[in-house]
Amino acid sequence: MGYLRDTDTGISRRAVLKRGAIAAGVLGLGGLAGPAAANSTVAGGGDALQSAIDAASDGDTLTVTDSATYDPVAVDVAVTIETDADPTIAGGGANTAVSVAADGVTLDGLTVTTPDGRLGVKVERGVDDVTVVGTTVEDVGPTGRRDVAGILVGQGDHDGIEIANNTIRNLDQETTERSGFPTANGIRFHADNDGPGTVTDAVVNGNTIEGIESDLAALGIVVQHSTATVDVDDNEIRGLVAASDTDSDPSDGQGFGFTFAQGISIGISANITGQTLSTTEDTSITGNVIEDITSAEGILPEAVKIDGDGSGLTFRENQFLVAIGLNNRNGTDGGRRDPSADPEVDARNNWWGSPDGPEEATYNQAADDDGRSDVVGNVDFEPFLRQPPGNGNGTGGPN
Repeated sequence: MGYLRDTDTGISRRAVLKRGAIAAGVLGLGGLAGPAAANSTVAGGGDALQSAIDAASDGDTLTVTDSATYDPVAVDVAVTIETDADPTIAGGGANTAVSVAADGVTLDGLTVTTPDGRLGVKVERGVDDVTVVGTTVEDVGPTGRRDVAGILVGQGDHDGIEIANNTIRNLDQETTERSGFPTANGIRFHADNDGPGTVTDAVVNGNTIEGIESDLAALGIVVQHSTATVDVDDNEIRGLVAASDTDSDPSDGQGFGFTFAQGISIGISANITGQTLSTTEDTSITGNVIEDITSAEGILPEAVKIDGDGSGLTFRENQFLVAIGLNNRNGTDGGRRDPSADPEVDARNNWWGSPDGPEEATYNQAADDDGRSDVVGNVDFEPFLRQPPGNGNGTGGPN
């Protein structure tokens, strides 16, 4: 059964009406409890999962019991979708394979793929309390238009997002006449055009992100929103490649002349017209391993890039095994901007690929790629780990 979508909010009218009906029913019965949540099984592939979602109520659990291939789905009711088999939701070139447009949705243990599509899983604008766990998102793109992402959290404010223990791999984007400024993103929190919005009480933990390729920009985890009480911990990010084909729009002669690759990108840049600098508060980035990142032209690869106010970030026990370990805002301006007035970033007790800690560079292109990560900008990195975390040799400043 189809439904109408409110394109301004990203939430279906069906979901809004259903929630209103449930609330009215409970209140109308003088406080009596509503119907108990139901557990249903799904099998058969094709549109069977979407049909089960359309028939479900808030709080229901849908268990997929076979390893069939299912059509793209739009989840507009607060359900848990889990599996005891190995089903695949295949986008088949659709823009989005799984669209989540209701608060309180859980996706657990699925495989999601959409070759020639843009997005594996999308959490729509302003949706809260969504959990994506134990899910594999793979083979997304290339589309030759706009960005691709394994998991994308849409614009606006979000609360209670959990993205944990997933595998995101084999994403690709290419430049064409329609692509604009194409990037390939493992996990992306996508900021609004007129302000970043805020993500609160969110967790991005234990994910493996690998095999991300783009003609322009390959990115592991991107958080463009302002953040408050957010953990980005214990993720492994590797195999990011920004290739050297940088002419995104042959029809107008546009050629970027650079590529860039970043393991974790925090914030949104002030030089993006019409957008407000994001802020950070009580945001932990701990225990991540970032390695094997390549950019082919102009800009050295970066484990972490910070745009905006990074004063609320805390980095601990990460392994920064990339030419630039951490770049606090001052990136590609040839050193023309003085970063000393930027808010200091707390990056103590991390491993920079050398027992001597990181080297310091004035801007991205002034760094070197010698196996010892560099820091750029106003970064407090002492004491630093003398060996990778878990090897037991403690911390310390320069010898």
